[in-house]
Amino acid sequence: MVEIEHDVSDAGESDKVYHELLSFLSSPREDLRHAAAEAALASLVSGHDNDNNDNDASHGPSVNHETATKLARLDAVRPLCRIASSSAGSDEALAALSLLCSHDRVGNQCVLDFIEAGGIGRMIEIALEPVPTEAAREALALWRKRVNYACALLANGTREERGAVEFVGLSFPEEAVPSKTMRENNAGTDGDNPAADEEKHCDSTDVIQRDARPTATLLLSRLLNPSYIDTSSPKYKSSLMAMNAKLDDGEYESDLDENDLEQESHDNHHDLQKQKSQPVKGDDHYDPYQHIAAVLMNITQLESGRKFIMKLIHHKQSTPSNQGDVSCTPASKSTSTTSHLQSILPELNSPNIHRRQGIAGTLKNCCFSQDSAWWLLNVVHLDKALLLPLAGPEELTIDEKVGLDPDFWLAGPSKVREPDALVRLTLTEALLLLLASGRRARETLRERRMFVIIKMADMVEENEEISERMNECVQYLRRDEDGEEEGSSDRRAYERYARGMIERNGMEWGEGKALSAEEERNVENGGEEDYDNID
Repeated sequence: MVEIEHDVSDAGESDKVYHELLSFLSSPREDLRHAAAEAALASLVSGHDNDNNDNDASHGPSVNHETATKLARLDAVRPLCRIASSSAGSDEALAALSLLCSHDRVGNQCVLDFIEAGGIGRMIEIALEPVPTEAAREALALWRKRVNYACALLANGTREERGAVEFVGLSFPEEAVPSKTMRENNAGTDGDNPAADEEKHCDSTDVIQRDARPTATLLLSRLLNPSYIDTSSPKYKSSLMAMNAKLDDGEYESDLDENDLEQESHDNHHDLQKQKSQPVKGDDHYDPYQHIAAVLMNITQLESGRKFIMKLIHHKQSTPSNQGDVSCTPASKSTSTTSHLQSILPELNSPNIHRRQGIAGTLKNCCFSQDSAWWLLNVVHLDKALLLPLAGPEELTIDEKVGLDPDFWLAGPSKVREPDALVRLTLTEALLLLLASGRRARETLRERRMFVIIKMADMVEENEEISERMNECVQYLRRDEDGEEEGSSDRRAYERYARGMIERNGMEWGEGKALSAEEERNVENGGEEDYDNID
């Protein structure tokens, strides 16, 4: 095995060793290439205490900075990319790439080299490799590990605009998964194979003739498919209990010691800097597609990425007619409409922090599309999805509950506010973008009593930056629009709510008391007219 000694006294001799390592990485012999990749990884994580004697990479602080700098300078990323995506594959090469691309000093340069080497396309291929059957648990664990590394590299690569553009170009709509990959995924749809749930709608008789699904759509479906997650993992169980328990309870059992829990709690509350996606220890591979959420966040910074997420998807459903003989009567077709954006909303409740951070960032980026504000508020009901994680266990008064969606207070004292500070900040900034999109959006959010949730969240918020953003939301909600008299915004919101209640009661009971002529005129103006013609 190739080894690197770090105590070389002469700098020139040290450079010679790294040049030799680079030559081994480019060797025509497969065994030498894999041995060199293993040596590069061992050198990068030297000094890291690994009780499991596993070559998994750890987080940034344990990386040997000298080795990372020299490997980056010698352009070791390109041969590592080739080794990682070769037919034989190499987990060590993937782990070394992940460490280099997430390094705090040379990470940016390594990401550019990674993109130059065609790393985006190579990692997409790895992320979509066929899933081993459930019977081969060891093979499934290795597959999760390999896919997790590939998705982390995709997340880091798409942080750069060039990488995001390349991912979009390779993923949709023209480029797609080869039919061969889809046939392999369909081959093992029996038993507990995770691919079965994902591809069960595909007819195996025509899978060769039909066009393959775009890779972005397939990666998204794998992100949303819970069968890929190893729910028996202790890390998964501890994260699930931590998500569902109060942070100060400490009543649930965890495999983490007190220092780890304290550090995790501190980071969740105060760390507002989005970190690069880093390789993780063995048990953290339980969720192989967790970093695809960060990929979605990165590509939705592009207009084409936002269009992909918000594009309407029409589903036609055939229902037989009730008239006469069903077998002789043509079926009537009904169409339902959804979008990828609506499918990812439940991920805000995921116990996986990488998923929550990535999806929150994706939703925030979608809020930049001001032309879609009406659809986001009235069809997707995005404001509710953004506000629910900010709601807490505080008891509301009767006046505060008036006009507020019951989901915000029915959970009672068991409701847990989002523990991660970065997620809370991102959700608040998304709400700010909705408020800034136009007057009608602000009036809708006033009517839905957004102020009540923001006020309660701000009262217990410890982070100053998040509190400032919440105060900006309050200013948008409480201030009067230009051209209106003082206090009219609050009054109009109440009148719109009252009118809606009367209309609903009238529909249910067949009667209802009408508003006065002046109230009706005020409500009509509030709902339709734009006084200053400026949103």
